[in-house]
Amino acid sequence: MELRHLRYLCAVADHGTFSEAGRRLHVSQSAISEQIADLEREVGGPLLNRNSGRTRLTPQGQLFLAEARKTLAAADRAIEITQRSLIGQVGSLNIGFFLWGAGGFFARIIRDYRKLHPDIKLSLYEMRTPEQMDALLTGKIDIAFARPLEPPFDQTLRAELLYRDPVVVVLPRDHPLAGKPISIQSLASERFVLCDRQMTPALFDGIVALCSAAGFSPNIVNTAATWSSVLTLVESGEGVALVPSGVRYLRPSGVVISPLVPQNLHMGLSVAWNPQNEDPIQQNFLHLVRENKDRIQRTRGL
Repeated sequence: MELRHLRYLCAVADHGTFSEAGRRLHVSQSAISEQIADLEREVGGPLLNRNSGRTRLTPQGQLFLAEARKTLAAADRAIEITQRSLIGQVGSLNIGFFLWGAGGFFARIIRDYRKLHPDIKLSLYEMRTPEQMDALLTGKIDIAFARPLEPPFDQTLRAELLYRDPVVVVLPRDHPLAGKPISIQSLASERFVLCDRQMTPALFDGIVALCSAAGFSPNIVNTAATWSSVLTLVESGEGVALVPSGVRYLRPSGVVISPLVPQNLHMGLSVAWNPQNEDPIQQNFLHLVRENKDRIQRTRGL
C-alpha cells in the first residue's frame, strides 16, 4: 500500500466517480480503478459500491476512508515540518550563556529571535565558558556566548568576537584609592584576588603580564571559581581585583569599581558554535547576532 492508493480512494469518495477523480488528479480513469482494486485486494474486501451510477463507499470503505484521511494529513504534515526545518523555521535551538557577560543585549537578541521564529523551541543554559565549550562539542548546546576560544577548543570550534570588555579595578568601599582612576603601578603593594586561572586563563595571564610590565609581581592571596565569589572576597577586605567591567552587574554594596588607566587590558565576548553541527536554525540565529553586532559594540564597547 502506498500513499497514492489512499489519495485515489479519497478523490473518488469526494467526487463520486472514477472519471471525475481521475480528472482532478490528472490521471486516467483506468489508473484510478486499477489502484483502488489493488487496495481492495490488499485489505481483503470491497471499499466501493460500483452498482449505482454514483460510486459509493461500503461500510468498510467509510471506516477505511476516515483512517486514510488521517494518514494523508499526517504525511502532509511531516512533509511540511521537514521543509520548514530545512530553512530553519521549525525545530529546537539550545543556547549557552553567562549572564553578566552577555548583558542586556542577550535578552534583546532572544526576544527578537522568538518573534522571527515562533516555532523554534529555545532552551537557555547558564554556563561558565569551559562548560559551554564542552557542551558545544557534545552537542548539548548549539550556540555559546562565551569568552574567546582558547586551546584546544580553537582547533575544533568556531567563534566571532562580539565586543571587548574593558578590565576595571574592584576595591573595598573604604579603600584609599576608591573612586579614582587607578594605574596598575599604584596597585604594586596591594593584595590581589583573582578568578581561577582554569576559568579565565587569558585574563589571569594578562593581569600577571600587566603587573610584570609595570615592574612587580602581583601578590595573589586568593582565587575563586566565580566572579561573584571574587567580589565577595574583595568586599570582605581580602584584597583588590581586576575584573571585566560586565561584572558590575554583580557588584555588592561594599565594593566600588574604578577605571584602570591607561586602559590596555580587555576581555572579549564571542558567539561560538560547532561547525560539525551547523544547520539552518543555528545559522539563522547567527545571522541575527551579526545583524546586531554594531549595536552590541556601541552599548558594550569594542
